[in-house]
Amino acid sequence: MSLRKCFCFVFSLALVLLLPACRTTPAPEPAGVSAVPPELLEQSYLFEIVRYIYRWQLDESEVERIVGQKQFVLWVRRLDPKLDPGDRSRLAEILLPQLGITVKVKQADYTIDELGVTVKSPDFRITRISRGQLPDRPPRACTTVKVDMQTMRDYLFRTRSQHDYPGPALIERLRNALRKEAAKQGILATNALTQEQVVHVAPLSPVANDIWVFWEAGRKLFYFASDIDLANPAVWEHQSLMVHIFDLDQQVVVSHEEAPGSNRFLTRYQVSRTLFNCIIFGQRIVVPPRTQL
Repeated sequence: MSLRKCFCFVFSLALVLLLPACRTTPAPEPAGVSAVPPELLEQSYLFEIVRYIYRWQLDESEVERIVGQKQFVLWVRRLDPKLDPGDRSRLAEILLPQLGITVKVKQADYTIDELGVTVKSPDFRITRISRGQLPDRPPRACTTVKVDMQTMRDYLFRTRSQHDYPGPALIERLRNALRKEAAKQGILATNALTQEQVVHVAPLSPVANDIWVFWEAGRKLFYFASDIDLANPAVWEHQSLMVHIFDLDQQVVVSHEEAPGSNRFLTRYQVSRTLFNCIIFGQRIVVPPRTQL
């Protein structure tokens, strides 16, 4: 075999051996993470998430920091933690890197075996919002969504006065839940409702299962939250409604650092934001005398 033929043979053999190692293979998905549900990537849903944060979380400096940017970035990923047997709920998180905000969402779908009742939410609802520094790049398994900043600003401005209020049935449910919790805390025993009472109910959000109410005479804020759609009467008798009562004379601090580890207090900033949404944006309801809230 000539030197030329020998070189060609060796070169060809080397290519055969090396090519498999050079092929690009997709990176494996991180354990416990699967594809992002498509409804989480819809612009209409993400805009409602941003509108909720805009109404309840953002301050003036944060808005000014991002308003001049061309795009608003969101990182979305599904979470697959270990759930109880029979729990088919879907969980995900939406990260807003420009603001350092993480939003956890959940679509409840589980069965209460003792009652033979299935609790199922029609869509993903916010369960928690947290703040903290986010990485410069999206974590693995995240889908990046970029929306035009001006388009989002136009939507937020156009819907700034859009207020969805609870109907009579939901108001009655809130009243019953509050009555039970207030009785436990002895509030109604020391505040006989013998005069006309006024409460202000903050607007509902289509992406959250919580609602705030301000009681004028009692100087208290009531926070209601549920695992399912607050306005869904089909599961009211089977699904408990969490109620927190905050006394504005006793449970307001400048910073949570004054009472670390406690969720019994609201900061002055939280109170001011909540009162704004209850009184300015909210629904004013007059409760007749001798009627419990």
